[in-house]
Amino acid sequence: MARIPLLDENDPTTPSEARAQLLEAKRARGKLINIYRAMANKPQALAAFSGLANAVYRAGSTVAPQHGELAYLTATAVNDCFY
Repeated sequence: MARIPLLDENDPTTPSEARAQLLEAKRARGKLINIYRAMANKPQALAAFSGLANAVYRAGSTVAPQHGELAYLTATAVNDCFY
């Protein structure tokens, strides 16, 4: 069980600012992983993290998002990283 609540963008009890950040992250990434749902408890942190991820991994990239994800998964498997 998570010690930090994982917020859901579809839950009507999720605060509107957190929901907006989650929906934006989902739009940019295609899907949400739990780190985004945990950080949504502090929407400013999620906005900063999303901005960093976009600047480092996506802005100006010629790599299609699905190919980038495949590269991440490959590196994870090669390095025995399980999360």
